Amino acid sequence: MNTLQHFFQLLVNVMKRYWDYVQGKAFYIAISAIAGIIVPYTTFHWLSIFLFVTYFAYLLFRFSLPHFLHCLLVFFFFFAQFLVIDHTNKTNLPDTTNTIVATVVGELDINGDKLSAIVKTSSNEKVLLTYILKTEEEKIRFSDNYQFDMVCTYTGKLKEPEVARNPNAFNYKHYLYTQKIHWIFEAQNIQNCSVKDTWSFKKSLLHVRQNGIEHIDTYFKGSNAGIVQALIYGERGDISDEVVDSYQSLGLIHLLAISGLHVSLMTGMFYFLCIRVGITRETSGTVLICVLPLYAILAGGSPSVVRSVIMSILVLASILWWKKINILDVISLTCIGMLIVNPYFVVNIGFQLSFVVSFALIVSSGFIFRQYKHAFTSLFVVSYLSQLSSLPILLFHFYEFSFVSLPLNMVYVPLYSFVILPLALLTVFFLLFLEPLGELLVSILSVLIETVNQIAVFVSTWSLAEVTLGKPHLVIVILYVISIFCYLYQWEKQKRILNWSLLAPFVIFIFHYCSPYLDPYGEVTVLDVGQGDAIYVELPFRKAVYLIDTGGTIQFEKEQWRERRSQYSTGKDIILPFLASKGVRKIDRLIITHGDQDHIGGAKELLEKMKVIKIMLGKTNKYSVLERELGKVAKGFGVDIEVAKRGGSWKEGETSFLVLSPKGNEGSENENSIVIYTMLGGVSWLFTGDIEKDGERDIINTYPNIKVDVLKVGHHGSKTSSTDPFLQTLNPKVGLIPVGKNNRFNHPHPDVIERFNSRKMKIYRTDLQGAIQFRFSKKSGTFLTTIP
Repeated sequence: MNTLQHFFQLLVNVMKRYWDYVQGKAFYIAISAIAGIIVPYTTFHWLSIFLFVTYFAYLLFRFSLPHFLHCLLVFFFFFAQFLVIDHTNKTNLPDTTNTIVATVVGELDINGDKLSAIVKTSSNEKVLLTYILKTEEEKIRFSDNYQFDMVCTYTGKLKEPEVARNPNAFNYKHYLYTQKIHWIFEAQNIQNCSVKDTWSFKKSLLHVRQNGIEHIDTYFKGSNAGIVQALIYGERGDISDEVVDSYQSLGLIHLLAISGLHVSLMTGMFYFLCIRVGITRETSGTVLICVLPLYAILAGGSPSVVRSVIMSILVLASILWWKKINILDVISLTCIGMLIVNPYFVVNIGFQLSFVVSFALIVSSGFIFRQYKHAFTSLFVVSYLSQLSSLPILLFHFYEFSFVSLPLNMVYVPLYSFVILPLALLTVFFLLFLEPLGELLVSILSVLIETVNQIAVFVSTWSLAEVTLGKPHLVIVILYVISIFCYLYQWEKQKRILNWSLLAPFVIFIFHYCSPYLDPYGEVTVLDVGQGDAIYVELPFRKAVYLIDTGGTIQFEKEQWRERRSQYSTGKDIILPFLASKGVRKIDRLIITHGDQDHIGGAKELLEKMKVIKIMLGKTNKYSVLERELGKVAKGFGVDIEVAKRGGSWKEGETSFLVLSPKGNEGSENENSIVIYTMLGGVSWLFTGDIEKDGERDIINTYPNIKVDVLKVGHHGSKTSSTDPFLQTLNPKVGLIPVGKNNRFNHPHPDVIERFNSRKMKIYRTDLQGAIQFRFSKKSGTFLTTIP
């Protein structure tokens, strides 16, 4: 026991001496640590190396040689640590593995008929498990019995996680990689399940967390349950997509994650209760230091939670034992500690937002609260500062800015912090110990949450609520950071919130907004929407933006128990995020080649979220049900509908688009497709929709001298399209095939590929290469693929 006490005292003394040494300098050490990870993470990109050299030149000029060497040592420590961790971040499972014995270790979820969980194999490798439940009885059984630390035998197959298949799309494979997960195991059978007899404190806490989440589900419904779960346990899986999207677009999404404010409020409430029942301040602080790590596990252990907990522990420890405290040092040491544990945190959005906003508030807190003493003005300034400091990160990841975010945060932050969160805690407490009172509070809290959610959803529909700027280049992000820093410095120096330096971030914002109209390059992108077509056409200097088809997934009716919380949609999940990343605010012409689901399915969602000037439909004797429905929706939004037929055309600047089909009397939906001929980037293009052999024959008979450089292959490369006479007449050099990966139609047909190969055509396929891009200027262009 004496040895343990001696070791503990020695550890405290070492920490105290290091704390004394880094007082006022920890921020620079943290930046050195981040640089040590970023340089190798970006594969020694010229920009990261330039920033690294500039930063250390500043340190050498600004500080003494020992401190410079200390920061340099920290840089190389994290540099080497990241290289070692990244080098060892590999799988040890053969890709032929079809049976694993694994333990459930995290992220357990049953969504409709899909069960998913993080499991750890007997070789100590984490795997994402998925399993499609076969019956409702099986779902009930797994809901009741499947739990953390359960060991099962799974048979199935390993599948590689998907990379980003479209430009700027979420890279799921990389996301799992940063969690050291390399495989998805698609289980077909789960058997021999048993719970480990061994007891662990963490296991018990995870059981408490899971039981708590399920307890909330018992009393609250839908998104109301999800909000309460998010506030207490950091779990927001039950919140509807509509609510999450509205909170995200309005800059309120941080309210649905446990943040420093949440932890501070809970810590303050616990500390106050301890003092009220007669516990000394020292004992209360010590108990909190012991309890806070447990809460981090209960709350899901997200980076923002971990940061808040570590900072609270350091502040309490400093007050109790060292009597010296510098909050900037505290947050810097917290950052260093988290990156030692997991260097991949540096690319986590929650980590970035949590530290950047906290840093800005800490640095400015003394100045703010000295100058702005009134509660309302303080709230305004804190909200304004939080929005401004987080702007570069939000634009880089989400591409949009909300004009109503600031006033809404001024209302929602105190409402959530001082009303909804405390009421949620009280409700859960009374449901456990005084159920009738708890049920009354459930009714009150449900009405309150429902009201604030409806307001958020309503405001998010305002056309002026947000502006889409597109994903900024890293150089623009750096300019944002520099200009915002200069503005904040001048604000504090001049003690005026409105000063000349505000022009700097405003000018960057305007340049970012206008940058697409300054770009001399145009673009054709064949998006990967699975088994369907969606082709984005942008002319140089953004003189016009066209979208040819919108993809669409065929939805089959399911039993109610199989219904997922959200349905996949090409419009919502692929096209709209892509357009946002490009900074597209309106579509000049939405061209629906024909009425099949895989070409028109995403159009309705596009009209609901995006300004469309004109819709083009092909001439026909009978429009499909989907085309008629789209016409009604378009009329409701005041969108013009143009009927295209052979011989029609339009021109934008020097670029002409000619309609070669339909005539209007074709016998089938596919043959009725709109076919467009144009010149882009010095080469000729033919966009063919789903025309088959009859439509192809009609085109070459009508236009016998037509030649094409780039052919958008008809009907996804089916056997009935791309006939020999058609290819012989057109003589294309490049073929683009939008086709679903492992599609049930076995497109493209081997005979079609053979025809292309015999003519030595260059073939691009979305199933193999993801989205296909053609970047062009006036007379030349280059093809790029999303998947190399």
